[in-house]
Amino acid sequence: MLKCFWLSVVVAFSSVAWAVTPQDLEKAIQFPVEKYQLKNGMTVLLHNDALIPAVSVQTWYRVGSKDEVPGRTGLAHFFEHMMFKGTKKFSKDTWGKFLNSKGAEINAFTSDDYTGYFVNAPKEHLELVLQIESDRMRNLALDPKDVAAEREVVKEERRMKYDDSIEGGIREAMANMMFTNLPYHWLPIGSITDLNAASSEDLRRFYKTFYSPNNAVLVVAGSFRGEEVKKVIEKYYGTLPKEEINRPEIKEEEPQTKERRVTIDREAQAPSVSIGYRLPDLKSADNYPLDLLAIVLGQGQSSRLYKQMVYKSESALNVYAASWNQVLAGQFSLGASLKAKTDPDKALAMMEVQVKMLRDKVIAQKELDKSRNLFMKDYVDGLKRLSGRAHTLASYETLFSDYTRIFTDLKKYQEVTVEDLQRVAKLYLQPTQRNIVIVMPKKAGGGK
Repeated sequence: MLKCFWLSVVVAFSSVAWAVTPQDLEKAIQFPVEKYQLKNGMTVLLHNDALIPAVSVQTWYRVGSKDEVPGRTGLAHFFEHMMFKGTKKFSKDTWGKFLNSKGAEINAFTSDDYTGYFVNAPKEHLELVLQIESDRMRNLALDPKDVAAEREVVKEERRMKYDDSIEGGIREAMANMMFTNLPYHWLPIGSITDLNAASSEDLRRFYKTFYSPNNAVLVVAGSFRGEEVKKVIEKYYGTLPKEEINRPEIKEEEPQTKERRVTIDREAQAPSVSIGYRLPDLKSADNYPLDLLAIVLGQGQSSRLYKQMVYKSESALNVYAASWNQVLAGQFSLGASLKAKTDPDKALAMMEVQVKMLRDKVIAQKELDKSRNLFMKDYVDGLKRLSGRAHTLASYETLFSDYTRIFTDLKKYQEVTVEDLQRVAKLYLQPTQRNIVIVMPKKAGGGK
């Protein structure tokens, strides 16, 4: 009954003009979840939805680039690639041709804070998927030939997505500038030097430590019999050994009291500008108003930056703003792709005007309500699909050790006031806290 109610409300909710109360919203996103832990410390979440003849198996590990050390950056992402290279029992084709032939969808991702793997498949293949996924948790082959070959693949990915990319170049320059102590100083891709230095032994040590069941969250969502799937999980995961996990020591950041700025060159038709502000860690309650503030400032054609820089002044082709939450410290970013003749300093001045207005003046209630409605729609839309629910469960449990926040966070966003938005703007978006990246087009011959 709960399941059908949830689905019907979500569908209705996405097709009306927000005539849904906060109480209705909280009811709308409720769905059944069972949480338990194996003796080896692995956390398991089960979400049964018999209406869909499919399953989504998500395995997330609490390890990302923040768990690396200087000289060996990029290991977490490098290792994500190696997880598809086979075990003694299952060949590397298992995570490609074989599972694809069963109608499965497979992928993975690495962030600063976690690494996640998923397999979406027809329900009749659930035990097979669990058998395969459990085997690569502890039994990777890590053949030196595969390590050498994949190293070159990762290096080429770095060149394409960061060295030769405008967006990637901005991200890397911003991270280098914004963080001096925290391991967010580098991106998950790592450096070419460190990728070259990574040995098979480095990877084995990384694997043994962090790819242990007590560092993992397993989510199984879809159509299955609860007691039967528990037995299957125990069969394949229950005997896997846990490990002692020692993470690198973290040195806190000093408060930023002065603007920082860097200019980089890229193959581009016009300049770009980006501003980043350091935020508190993931568990701060200020992240709720900051998320909504980003929508007000630079998400969508009705946002303040878009109206000013794209419509009114016609100085930019597009703009953006985002609040990016991370375990150790977050980031608030805004930026613009400029028209060819726009002076980057002029664009930065226009952006500061909009930020200053948020610091100096309380916004209208209707502007907050609109941003909140946009956020809520995205939030609920993300839970419509089975894989979306599984992903969200894994994310909340991995980051907070508490998946139930999925069902309570909407209330937190409903409680945000216009005064809260002004307060966080004053606290975190000051000129002295700005980190600025300017991208200038390369001229013929390699000069600016």
